[in-house]
Parts: sequence; C-alpha cells; structure tokens
Amino acid sequence: MYSKSSIYAHRKKDRKKSMLSFLIILLISLAIALGASMYWEKLQEQKKDHLMASAEENTDLPKEAPTQQQKEQEESDKQPDSQDEAAVAAEEKEKEEEQEEQTQEASSQPVTQTPVENTDVVTMTSQRILESPALVPNSGFSVSDEYFDDVAFVGDSITEGIKLYEIMNNSTVVAARGINLDTVFSDDQIRTAEGNTTVLGALEQANPKKIYIMFGANGVGWFTEEHFTEVYTKFVQSVKEQHPDSQIFLQSILPVTQEFDDSREDISNEKINRYNELIVEIAENEDVYYLDVASAFKDEKGCLPEDSNGDGMHFGGKYYNIWFDYLKTHTVTEE
Repeated sequence: MYSKSSIYAHRKKDRKKSMLSFLIILLISLAIALGASMYWEKLQEQKKDHLMASAEENTDLPKEAPTQQQKEQEESDKQPDSQDEAAVAAEEKEKEEEQEEQTQEASSQPVTQTPVENTDVVTMTSQRILESPALVPNSGFSVSDEYFDDVAFVGDSITEGIKLYEIMNNSTVVAARGINLDTVFSDDQIRTAEGNTTVLGALEQANPKKIYIMFGANGVGWFTEEHFTEVYTKFVQSVKEQHPDSQIFLQSILPVTQEFDDSREDISNEKINRYNELIVEIAENEDVYYLDVASAFKDEKGCLPEDSNGDGMHFGGKYYNIWFDYLKTHTVTEE
C-alpha cells in the first residue's frame, strides 16, 4: 500500500510532466506560427518585386536627346517623302488646270450635234415651199436639248402644250389659249415672273437668242389671205425690231385630222396648205427662216394621223416629240 505522502509526491510529479508537455506544445506552436508568418511575408515581397519588374518592362523610358548627326539623318530620311508629296501636288494641280481648260473649251464649243440621216417626208409639201430660200433644210445632224436654252416659243394653245407636256423645260414658252394674230398685241394673258403681260412684253423680259413663231390655227378659219398676211407681217416686224440680233423662225400651221377636216367647212388641210405658202412668202419678205414642221406630222393623205390623241387639231405628247425631233435636225448656223 502507498502511504499518503507517497501519493502526494506522485501526483505532484504528474502535474510537472503535464505542465512540461503543455509548454513544449506551446513552444512548438509558436515556432510554427512564426515560421508561417515569415514565409508569408517573403511570398508577398517576391510578388511585389515581380509586379514592379513587369511594370518597369512595360514603361517607355525617356530617350536620350538626339545628336546633331541623328537629326540630320532623320531630315535626310524625310526628304524623299517631301519630294513625293510635292510631285503629287504638282500633278494634281496640272490635272485641275487641264480640266479647267477642257471646261472652258467645252463652253465655247457649239451645242452637241449627232449625225442623222435626212428622213424628211415632203411629198405633201408644195413646190412653192420646197423651192423657197427661206426654207430651213435638214442639217444632217441633231442638236442636243441645250440648243433650246435660249429659245422662246411663241403661239397659241398648240404652242402652250410644250409647257403643259413638259417637252423642253429649259425653253421659254410665250403662248396661251385663244391668242391669234388679231389679239397678239393686246392679249395680256401671258404669265411671267413679273405678272401677266402681252406676247411682246414677255419676249422683252425673256430676251431670247432664237424665236420660234407658230400662228394661224386660230385664224385660218375666218382670216382672208390679205388680212392674214398683213397682221402676220406686222407681228414679225415688231419682233425683229425688238430683237434685231435674234434668229427668227416662222413655223408652218400644222394639219388637222381627216375627221376634223370633214366636220368643218371653215378649216381644211387644203386651206392650211395655202396659208402655209403665205407664211413662207412672209419669211422671204422679212428675211427670216421658215420651218416646214407640218411635213413631219402628215400621214399619207396629208392629214394629222388619227392616233394623235387630241381633238383633231391638238395632239398628245407623242407628236410634240415628233415636232422637236424635226426642230433638232433643222437648225441654222450663222457666221
């Protein structure tokens, strides 16, 4: 059996062992914690150093100031580029000058002309007209639309159709329904930018270089030949006086359809043909030009074709184009 004192000593010894073990474990734990902390700090420092090194590699460092020799070399390297740019600029300027010269030459050239065959059909035209020195023959070429930039068309409702059908919008149309050679000086229903005026008033405002006149359809039914010649001559003289430097063309009265001819006693194609001979005589006496536009309209009977899409005297857009095809191939070049 153990005595009381031996038991006490044994317990004291056990407590010392336990305390020693605790201290050993504590020291080991502290050592491990300290080592781990030092290792972590070392890793952080390495990572920081790596990042700084990468930043330095990607940063553009300032360069040293170039020497005089380096500057001269750079200028020498740039010189060919400057020469090339100068050459390109000179070439572009030369091209611009050439284009400007071509534009000036084109503006001074006559209106574009396209060669055409003489397709005039004059079998229904009288010898009196065909032999007239005032008759404008087929020129052998067709002018472009620009030819009509400085043209004024004068007449009644037939001429007014040029504007209504928008056949030649670059021209001036001085016409209105109902105007005839008896009212041409007084009828002020011609609309202009400055208001309504007479035919001569509108012509004065337009100041055209070429004037195309077509009158007669509204008077051939009741004008005597003498009166027709008198009033037409008076009008032509007034236009000549107002525009002494302009070309003046008297256009023939156009035919009517066979149905219209048959239904009227006062207007017939035979009478129209006779009055056209009066017009060519006026052209000769006043030293102006005559255009046999009627020959481009007549069918094999000398009438306006039935497909003209009008009332027998007036017609549709198709025949306005035929009209202008004729005008384009019957022009005058004055020296």
